[in-house]
Amino acid sequence: MGIEAVMSARTGRALSDQWADGVAVRPRTTERHITVHKRLVLGFAVSILALIAVTAVAVALSVKFERCVGDQNGEGHGDANARATPGTSSATGTRTHDARTRGDEDVDDDDARFPWRRARLPTALRPRHYELALSVHMDNFTFAGRVSVDVECVNATRYVVLHADGLDVHTVALVHADGRRAGAGAVRVHRHFAYAPAQLYVIALHRDLKPLRTYRLNISFQARRENELLGFFRSSYLLHGERRFLAVTQFSPTHARKAFPCFDEPIYKATFKVSLRHEASYQSLSNMPVEASTVDEDGWVTNHFSRTPRMSTYYLAWAVCNFTYREAVTDSGVVIRLYARPDAIQSGSGDYALHITKRLLHFYQDYFKVKYSLPKL
Repeated sequence: MGIEAVMSARTGRALSDQWADGVAVRPRTTERHITVHKRLVLGFAVSILALIAVTAVAVALSVKFERCVGDQNGEGHGDANARATPGTSSATGTRTHDARTRGDEDVDDDDARFPWRRARLPTALRPRHYELALSVHMDNFTFAGRVSVDVECVNATRYVVLHADGLDVHTVALVHADGRRAGAGAVRVHRHFAYAPAQLYVIALHRDLKPLRTYRLNISFQARRENELLGFFRSSYLLHGERRFLAVTQFSPTHARKAFPCFDEPIYKATFKVSLRHEASYQSLSNMPVEASTVDEDGWVTNHFSRTPRMSTYYLAWAVCNFTYREAVTDSGVVIRLYARPDAIQSGSGDYALHITKRLLHFYQDYFKVKYSLPKL
């Protein structure tokens, strides 16, 4: 230690200076890491800029390609003036416009020739009134019916397109409903077919229907009542260990087409007159009261219901069942009936629903100052 002290004293450097020299010669790890990080960030930024540049070039090429395709279509379908000056910008705009116009015309032509391919019904016809008669077979879950639809022709058309889903159509006929045109006879039907992808039924005629005239479309059909809670379906319940069946409807939003051919869009409003034929052991219900009831020779009963107000198809409803009911009458004379299983009515399970419905109807009539429009509920 004495020799080291003497050497340090001679050189004029202390031990602390020696320690500092040892630290100074060590590699500077922190500065090296910072340099590496800077290079990584710089490389990442360059990659982002390159990606943006490639994307911009791809977009520009795509736009240019679309313009070239539009120019070629315009040259193939444009007029003689457009072909004579293909180099000018005005000619390019004219060719593109002509191509788009002809494309729209092609779409319109397809709609005119194949109106059943559209997502919505054609607007050439408007329903005014439905006469619907159904025979409901409770034993084999089927029903058969015929519907007569009074339609007003708005625009000349050779096609009658309406909705039908799962219906087996038997006969189709179209006649003049206007009294002064009744002597003209029936309109000849060229063919009729179902278009299942759009749940439509198409009737092609031999000649166009005339605007501002009314026609009557008569269709007979049959179908099964499925257990799917849509359209005209079947349901069941147990009473004293015996399974009983009922047939009810659920048409909202677009399921009236499962029960009868119709213009099943909310915009097509019409009046309805319904007749239900069934076994005498059942009873039938609908929106309106029973207007008349007849007994057929085979013992079946036919209930004819009053004409409904003008409404959309999804408001229509009916049921065939052997329920019983409890009844209440409002101060304004509206008859309210609650139908349920016989055991539920006897036990009083529906009393609360009946009385609260009566109170709610009175409340809403007073609140909105609008009278309930039907004679029963």
